Amino acid sequence: MNQEEKKIMRLTTGAHGLVHLLEGVLPPLIPLLILEFHTDYFHLGLVVTVFSYAFGLGSLPAGILADRAGPRRLISIYLFGAGVLAVLVLGARSLWTYGVIMGLIGMFCSTYHPASNTLISLAIREKGKGFGIHGIAGSLGVAVVPIVSAWIAWAMGWRAPHVVFGVLAIVVGFYSLTVPEIRPEPKPVSSRGHDGNGKRSFSLLNLIIFFLSATALGLTYKGIMTFLPTYMGQKVHLEFLHLDTVALGGTVATVALLSGALGQYLAGRLTDRYPPEKVYLGAVALGTIFVFMMAVTTDLLLVVSAIFYAFFYFSTQPTQNYLLSRYLPKHRHGLGYGIQFFVTFGVGSTAAAVSGYMADRFGLESIFYGMGICFILSCGFVLFLVYRTRSVKAGP
Repeated sequence: MNQEEKKIMRLTTGAHGLVHLLEGVLPPLIPLLILEFHTDYFHLGLVVTVFSYAFGLGSLPAGILADRAGPRRLISIYLFGAGVLAVLVLGARSLWTYGVIMGLIGMFCSTYHPASNTLISLAIREKGKGFGIHGIAGSLGVAVVPIVSAWIAWAMGWRAPHVVFGVLAIVVGFYSLTVPEIRPEPKPVSSRGHDGNGKRSFSLLNLIIFFLSATALGLTYKGIMTFLPTYMGQKVHLEFLHLDTVALGGTVATVALLSGALGQYLAGRLTDRYPPEKVYLGAVALGTIFVFMMAVTTDLLLVVSAIFYAFFYFSTQPTQNYLLSRYLPKHRHGLGYGIQFFVTFGVGSTAAAVSGYMADRFGLESIFYGMGICFILSCGFVLFLVYRTRSVKAGP
């Protein structure tokens, strides 16, 4: 990578880790928030859903703006806006106020993924590697937020993690102002059936199938990640650590989720070398097995199942991003990534409230049965996509 590419990767990796710290700060705090606001799983699931709907719904207009205004500017807006609002959690004295602030944070965070993926797809030559490194930062953010949020809250109170992450976002926001803007190329003049690079164009049906698979996986992400720390705190017993359920759940969830970073990296490298649809199918199919295992195991076996779940789930993300960069011309990358994150985080956020309802009625393990069914649906869509694209040569 040249110096400009390295600077872009430093910004996108730092901002990606932070967006998942801001997104994942609430789940480890659920036991504390239940006591603070005298509420239950369902209502806290609604707060997560409010955040996630804003996070997802804002992705669609953000994708369009990334094509028109430039992606780096949107990344700066996210960092400053979400950072300031996270600090304002200090003043939240009711669940309603807290929910409104979290929804506004989600709105600013919604600009990030379409903008960063557009920036990488336009500026980085080795796209699979770039998406893989970018994904590692996101996976590390997802992995460390349970333990970091839980331990900061344990030491300083439940508001403290929001403030710490908010201040970090503002600092990275100032760094983003030093990164030059990169604008998409104008719409190329192309022949029928090909894009401006001479590559074969893909059909609308293939894109619909792809987005349906992403929607199903988005449901599993939000359903599992919202209650994973609490589930781990209840199902894993490590007497030698002498931790309460909040700190224990956050610690064990972090250990399990760290494998997602390795999955991101390996999948990013594989998509530069093998048919990405097949890499995608393998990750979804294997991830399905371990989601169901998480529903029926406890203690060490549950931790091992969660490690493999995280590895295969997060390995789907650089493959999804790579596929969209191939399926769409450059001047439509922002729109494509906007739709992707709209269905993943917007539509997928429905699973937070639904999972909270299932947990209240049938126990936390019922969440993993439900999310396993969503994995099966996604696997079916990806299998159809492999069939549809089997005759298309993979690679740049």
